[in-house]
Amino acid sequence: MSRKLYKENINQLLDAIDTLLEKKMILLGLILIFTGIDIMSWLNRGKLNKDNTRKDFKIWVNCYLLPDSGINCDAEDLYAARCAILHSYTTESALSRDGAAKKIFYAWGVAPSNKLQKIIDVSSESGKTIILHVDQFNNAFKIAVKRFNLSLNKNQELSKLVSKRTDKFLAGIPNEVVEFYKI
Repeated sequence: MSRKLYKENINQLLDAIDTLLEKKMILLGLILIFTGIDIMSWLNRGKLNKDNTRKDFKIWVNCYLLPDSGINCDAEDLYAARCAILHSYTTESALSRDGAAKKIFYAWGVAPSNKLQKIIDVSSESGKTIILHVDQFNNAFKIAVKRFNLSLNKNQELSKLVSKRTDKFLAGIPNEVVEFYKI
């Protein structure tokens, strides 16, 4: 695997998320976190899978993101939240409307997610809605990427598979190369 290209792309993604959140562009930051999970699950998908699926997303989330994260939802809830935000810029997806997943509302900054959750729990949305703090989600994603990287170091088969997939990552051509070859 071009470890350099993998590392550069993933680090740029993590930096972009942090930049957006620092600039209070919360929804765009969330979009990039969910996109990052999609990218990581695409790299981790089954050997014979040509395309990333909901199942691959959930496997990656359960293996790398949710353990010890303190996030109070499951992989299906996060997949539904991903669909909601990426497809409609809302908290509602087909899965949440059908009751197959909880709706996720987001807290950020100094907003205490546990207090907001208590308000939801006494409302008509009790049991159907979760409050997720964006900072907690971002930190969980960063830790999940580190866990995935550790698994690449320990699992040669996965490392080789990810290497082949990383070779497909988009990369820019440095200006020096363009000038050298007069492209």
